Amino acid sequence: MDEEKKQAGGTPQEEASQEGAGGTDAQEASAQAGGEEPKAPDFSEELTRLQAERDQFRELAARAQADGINYRNWAEKEFKRLKAQGSERAVTALLPVLDNLERALEAGGDGQGICQGVRMVRDQFLSALETLGVTVIDPTGQEFSPLLHHAVALVETDDPAQDGQVIDVFRKGYSMNGTAIRPAQVRVGRLKEPTAPAPEAGAQE
Repeated sequence: MDEEKKQAGGTPQEEASQEGAGGTDAQEASAQAGGEEPKAPDFSEELTRLQAERDQFRELAARAQADGINYRNWAEKEFKRLKAQGSERAVTALLPVLDNLERALEAGGDGQGICQGVRMVRDQFLSALETLGVTVIDPTGQEFSPLLHHAVALVETDDPAQDGQVIDVFRKGYSMNGTAIRPAQVRVGRLKEPTAPAPEAGAQE
């Protein structure tokens, strides 16, 4: 009988162990049922990093756009400059022809028909140059300017109004789109310096 009781009920130590295990399971179940909820993962650092990368990419895109605009503006200016430079070279090469036409007209002569024909060619040539933005620099009577004129001689004058003025033009100059491509060769007036009066004979004694 005693053996049957032992087999049916187990030892006191086993019963105590089972009771303890049951209590632990109950506590875990209670903690899971009504205890604290698990914390959500913290993505604040990752979000900050992504925002910094976004701002960096935006800045790079803005710089690339600005560089593209600057390059386009530079290319347009360079194209205009090269175009103007090429036109200036072509015009400068043709100016001596116009000079010879001017000299032929100044020489005149008996052949009125020849002079008339030369004058027509000269006027037509000037009209063609005007379409390219070329204008004549003929500064007779104007104040001398080293940017537009090249003085080839000084002419002494008694008139104070002609001091520093262009007396006459030896060779006309030309400008293109507001820039002088060949200065005019001119003679410039210079006021005569007053001569010192001769000393009197009595003053020398």
